[in-house]
Order: sequence, then structure tokens, then C-alpha cells
Amino acid sequence: MKQSYCRIVLLLHIITFFLATHTFAQAPKREFRAAWIATVANIDWPSKPGLPAQDQQQEFIHRLDQLKELGCNVAIVQIRPVADALYPSSIEPWCHYLTGRQGQPPFPYYDPLQFMIEETHKRNMEFHAWFNPFRALMDSKKNLNPRSHVTFQHPDWIISYGGKSLIDPGNPDARAYVLKVIMDVVKRYDIDAVHLDDYFYPYRIAGREFGDYSSYSRYGQGMSKDDWRRNNITLFISQLNAEIKAQKPY
Repeated sequence: MKQSYCRIVLLLHIITFFLATHTFAQAPKREFRAAWIATVANIDWPSKPGLPAQDQQQEFIHRLDQLKELGCNVAIVQIRPVADALYPSSIEPWCHYLTGRQGQPPFPYYDPLQFMIEETHKRNMEFHAWFNPFRALMDSKKNLNPRSHVTFQHPDWIISYGGKSLIDPGNPDARAYVLKVIMDVVKRYDIDAVHLDDYFYPYRIAGREFGDYSSYSRYGQGMSKDDWRRNNITLFISQLNAEIKAQKPY
């Protein structure tokens, strides 16, 4: 009886050791522990528009220190919320959620994106740049942008729906514009990844059709509208992936 018991205990130890070893061998060598930092409508950072540069910086450092304490190794920061920029850009205007006025740089002047990347990397965390690719206006009835903004320069690309305005993903020139914006950041900054929000085509509103009739009639190529829309996003993502990997294979 005692001998049988010892054999059972030994067998259980062997099984436990095997399972533990197998689990350890299968465990990921590196975990992705990330949090989003939203800038649109000042959800997360900065706490309000137009703060002095030093206050913005201290708030961001506080955010990073919180994430580091929680065990995060990635910060995903929204740097282009509404076809605007939280960094100096020759393509799009400064974001008013940062500076208090669309098109106005921070004061005293600094490059927020460069600052955020450096502070994130200091903490051995990755910095992932989060873009809203096709959202052009949060409120389609209010356009606070300078005349250089895409909504003024290319009104034929802009579709209002559900109270917001979007850049038409069905227009190849519009897609190329968004790619140019993203690749400008990829080329100029030491970001670790690109993230895209889910603002491609808007969520459907009952009884209302998204107004991409013109681009569909021109570029639909006989596909159903739903298939064509899906293909537009597939083309966009495929080209973005190819351009990023060509510029920075890592």
C-alpha cells in the first residue's frame, strides 16, 4: 500500500514537472502590455487645450510613470486625431486639442512627438503612433481649421455623415494623401509602430447612406458597394504596410 502511494506521488511529481516545463517552453518570450493615450477632445492628454508647454510635458511624464508602474511596456499615443497633428507638419495643421487653436504651435515652442518618444524610450517602453486615418472633422458644422487644411483644399474628398466629416476612402488620391501623412511620421521620427483607429468607413446609421456615390461610380469597377469599400481599405492597408516595410523593415 505504502509502495503504491509512493509511486503515485512520484508519478504526480513527474507529470507536474513535465507540464510546468512544457508551459514555460510555450510561454511568449515577450508580452505586449500597452495602453492608449487619447488626445481627441482631451480625453487623456493634455488635460485641456492650450496648456503651457512645460505643463503638457509634466502631464505626459506623469502618464508614462503611471503606465510604467502598472507594468506596461508600450504607450499608444494618438498623434493625428482629426486630420491635424501633435507634431510639426508641413502637411497638416497643429491640433487645437494641444494648443487651443487649430494651426497654432505650442508655446513655448517644442516638438511634442519628439519629446514623447524620448520620454517613452527612457523608460524602456515602445512608442506607437496612433493615427485616425480618415476622420476630418469632429463636427461637420464647425471647421476651425486654417485654409491649408484638407477640408478646404480638397472639398471633393470630404463626406459628412452622422455629424462628422470624413476623407473619402474610395478616392485613390485621398488615400494617397493619408498615406503621405503617415509616412511623413515614419520617415522623420523614431516610432516603434503605427496604429490605426477604426475610422475607415463610418458605422451605419439606419435610413442614411454614406455619400460616396461619386467615387463609387468612378472607381467601383463592377463590384458591389460593400465589396468595393472593403477593397478600398484592403488596398490602403496593403500599400501602407509595403511603404512602412520599405522604409523601415524592422
